[in-house]
Amino acid sequence: PANVRVRGIYATALTRRLLDAGYGVVQASPPIQERFDAALPAETHDVAVETSGDRQGLQLVGERAHVEPVQSLLTDVGIDTLSWTDPAPSEAVFDGRVVDTLDNGAVVDLGEAEGYLPFYRVDGQVDEGDAVRVQVTDAVCPWDTDRPELDTGPGFTVSAGFATLTRGTSGIRVDGRDDAAGRELAGMTELLPLDPPAGWGLEWSRDARAASMDALSAALERVTEPAEHLDAALETEIDPVRTVATPSAGGWVWFGRESRFALDDIRRDVASTMAGHHRVKAGSSAASAGVDL
Repeated sequence: PANVRVRGIYATALTRRLLDAGYGVVQASPPIQERFDAALPAETHDVAVETSGDRQGLQLVGERAHVEPVQSLLTDVGIDTLSWTDPAPSEAVFDGRVVDTLDNGAVVDLGEAEGYLPFYRVDGQVDEGDAVRVQVTDAVCPWDTDRPELDTGPGFTVSAGFATLTRGTSGIRVDGRDDAAGRELAGMTELLPLDPPAGWGLEWSRDARAASMDALSAALERVTEPAEHLDAALETEIDPVRTVATPSAGGWVWFGRESRFALDDIRRDVASTMAGHHRVKAGSSAASAGVDL
């Protein structure tokens, strides 16, 4: 089964549901590790599940073969749970066409979606009708009115589990503060059987500090293939409007009132849970802190 990393205000209930369905839950936060009598190892993940920015649902990112079944499982939580496949997921690369210019950026037609390209991310000037090659840097939930944010590179990125590769850079770095564990991880990378692709710099996530050599090798191997595929795709001429590469698939899940009560019931099997726990938590960060208190 796939390994899933879970973060955010729904983490306890989702961890319970995923474990019951036979999925591996990895890179769990300390509170989650304390609540579950189960193996939650520091392994690389196939799917990342995080609370959406407005707290109303979930963003899923990972390998398409795994995102879809995990999304289906989480959509079955309640009768008013809704889900979408993301037409412009994080790290997807498109040949788009500028259809409008605003005060600080351009609206770009990506095919099934429109994106927003800030002018500060453009080398030069773009006008309506221009063809641009862009990567999605910030995906947007479908119940929001914003457009996904874009970048023109050249530092396109590809992520898989612990590892992120950035095109046109070099070296190895570790996300987070510069500490002994991070420096040790950077040094250990040279002992792995596989090197990052030529012309790509490697960044490990902070969770990789606790990973085994086998887990690091698996993460680097998995991220290398889509990076090499993107390398080849970027050698082609810009030909709007089309999808150039989608290193990761994306999905969204929105929870309604009944679904949040269902999540309360699932969480109650693991930890003390007040009535309306997830409804209040979704209201605001201040409300969430009140629930914790």
